[in-house]
Amino acid sequence: MASPSRNRPTRGRRGRQSKDRKSNRDLIQPGGYVVAECISPQRKRQKSNSKDSFETPSKNNDQQNEEAEASAFPAPCVVRVRGKGTTENTNSSVKSVMDVRRLAAKDHVKDDVRMDVESVLSLVEGNRSISSITSAIVDAAMAKIEGGFNGLAEKDIYSVFDDEMLLFDNTDSFDLDRAVKSTLRLSKLNDKAFQGTSEARMYPLFRDFVMLVAFHVQSHMNSLSAKQRTGVVKANPHLILPYSRGDFKPEGSDDRTKIDGALALCKLSTHVGLQDAPKYKDVFAIQELKRSKRDSQEALIQLVEYTRNIYANQDHRRFAWGLAMCGTDVRCCLFHHDGVRVSPAMDFADIDGIRRLVTLLVNWSFCSLDRLGYDTTMERIRASNGWQISCPSHNDKSKRNSFTQYVTTGTIMNASALFGRHTRCYLAKRKDGRSNESVVIKDSWSLPLDLKKSGKQGSVVPDEAHNLRLITEKLSGKDVGFSYPRAISSGSVKFKDGSKYVTDDTSVIYGYDDGDKEHMYRVHRRIVITPVGHFIKSVRNEAELVFVLADAMECHDAILTECGLLHRDISVNNILVIRNEGKSPHRRPVRGLLIDFDHAISVDQQVSGNGARSGTLPFMSIHNLEGARGKRTALDDWESLLYLICWLATFGINSDDRDGMDDEIVEEIDKWRYADMSTIARAKRNHMDSFANFNRLVLSGFQGKYEILKVLAIDIYNALFQHKGCEGAFHGERETATASNKYDIAINKIVKNMQGIQSHNSQPGSDPLISRDNYKPQILANLLEATRDAAKACEKLLDIISKEDDKENASN
Repeated sequence: MASPSRNRPTRGRRGRQSKDRKSNRDLIQPGGYVVAECISPQRKRQKSNSKDSFETPSKNNDQQNEEAEASAFPAPCVVRVRGKGTTENTNSSVKSVMDVRRLAAKDHVKDDVRMDVESVLSLVEGNRSISSITSAIVDAAMAKIEGGFNGLAEKDIYSVFDDEMLLFDNTDSFDLDRAVKSTLRLSKLNDKAFQGTSEARMYPLFRDFVMLVAFHVQSHMNSLSAKQRTGVVKANPHLILPYSRGDFKPEGSDDRTKIDGALALCKLSTHVGLQDAPKYKDVFAIQELKRSKRDSQEALIQLVEYTRNIYANQDHRRFAWGLAMCGTDVRCCLFHHDGVRVSPAMDFADIDGIRRLVTLLVNWSFCSLDRLGYDTTMERIRASNGWQISCPSHNDKSKRNSFTQYVTTGTIMNASALFGRHTRCYLAKRKDGRSNESVVIKDSWSLPLDLKKSGKQGSVVPDEAHNLRLITEKLSGKDVGFSYPRAISSGSVKFKDGSKYVTDDTSVIYGYDDGDKEHMYRVHRRIVITPVGHFIKSVRNEAELVFVLADAMECHDAILTECGLLHRDISVNNILVIRNEGKSPHRRPVRGLLIDFDHAISVDQQVSGNGARSGTLPFMSIHNLEGARGKRTALDDWESLLYLICWLATFGINSDDRDGMDDEIVEEIDKWRYADMSTIARAKRNHMDSFANFNRLVLSGFQGKYEILKVLAIDIYNALFQHKGCEGAFHGERETATASNKYDIAINKIVKNMQGIQSHNSQPGSDPLISRDNYKPQILANLLEATRDAAKACEKLLDIISKEDDKENASN
């Protein structure tokens, strides 16, 4: 038996599962567009997954990261999109999910962080109408700090750390004099006498400083007259307060990592003191503390690792903040969809540095919620712990500011990736009760249709709203035997800024012109979609899975034929199950639903030779993995279906229908996800090159009860890889070995090598995966026939089972 790979959960022998294997395998399923068990808000963090679809531009495109929605789960294989557009795996032999996150964070800091960006601090400058108020608060706080500095003797500075009880006092009390001493102590971290200060000792000092600023904000607001307060209250002031504990794991984390500290956004009336019960859903900004200025890189890496939990736990978070304190240097970090902007250092050892940090905290206190990174078009419903969401009642062609309010009944998917589209999906119903139909609200930050704004010259940006409207227009009214997604409404998210509505996009958030090529430009969009389906693993048996897959590919074919759209992301996440209520006219208990046309693109608009890649890693076609220069075709999507069938037949169609697995075969299938793209492509070429390879390395690992899936997989394999004229998966001429000539072929190869002639595996012959495009109509017809035959076989099987049940019931 092959020893378990270091980068995989331990597996038992074939026919017997190891004790913990089931739970481990569940953690690493590929994807997470889970609709089968719509996650209630109370259980969201326990059941959350992240979709790991991504798309990369051409290698010749100089844009920043287009998309990197890598997931902690499905597998220790994080796909990163580099600035130049190349896509690669961060590491092919990592040990755990945490290792992957660590490696990905290092890559992000290396590629996606812009240092010393002055505009980071100016983004939260308060309203000019209250600038006199914020300036007065800063002056008052600085006067207290500077006065305390001048009045403290050297022995008092040391006493701050000598008093352990005072230092680690986690009560809700706030002492102004102690806060001044703590601030002075922070300013002395560079002194030799204090260079041994640990990170655990730094946090109590810093939290005192934060409370000092909050105290002056609250005190100044309380000192204003009623008339003065009226003007300021419109700015919705609040307090920035620290949590009582440092070095802790907030509730809502999906790993064991601890953070050094965090800040909370509290109401202005909140008592100035330490906040209890830290939860990621309440964290405003994470703090990372290091003893030395030399550790700034490490501090940023850790902030990148931790901040994704803010997005995962806060559905209404658009962007996030963080603070990195290394020695006396404090930097403010702004985490946005395509990178991190880091402010210049604010030095605690310098009085001007302290003033800048005080100003930052005061400005945060008077910023509007949208400037702090919150979505004001979403309102928490405390009773149900759900959300009221404002969705456009129109489409992008309309300029009307009309909105429909929906109330969420569950969360399907949250945005647990740090960068990218931050796609979130909710199950919801209309608030006004005009319709009791359940819908899916898809919220994401997508690229604009205007290519000039994104700097993507020569590329086509897929737009799901446009695609769904086209599908509805072309298929509506036609007698089709399958379900397809329909957009009820779609459009850009708009929030109210004073008396006017503002489109929520990155130029509004970050204050740059939408034509600025140095920044990725994104638009916040929402789509309301119907019907609602369930995750593919909600199927109860093999026959139901076949019905679902057959329907999905009928839909795929119709949309390609009628709309000219190629899906480009066939995966377990994007094929859903719809249960037929009552008796189905087609003798089928379920229907399939093909969803997620985020990456779908018009076949006429594809740019040949741009090497674009899109899809979900284990299911991507060979040419897609290799970034082939030709256009993607429907055959690539059917190839993805083959990998999907092999995946489910190996690991089980659901968690309750899983027998023992063959370690050797699982090791081969794991090659579809535990490596960089070129390595995965080579593995798949080997697996698909001949039926002997396919049978030995893939089919033999199918669980024994999946007889129909095995036949279907063989039919699809034969259509794709054994069609006459384009057999195999490797370049070059092929020689078929038989019992009589196999040694002759081996001898010929040796002789050719001696003569300097390349063997067929390295000959520059035609690629059968390119050649098969010449036979595409016939191959597509064969593929559709294969899924239809499998579905008919399942109908026949169900009829037989039904008759047997009737006989048994009659005899009883």
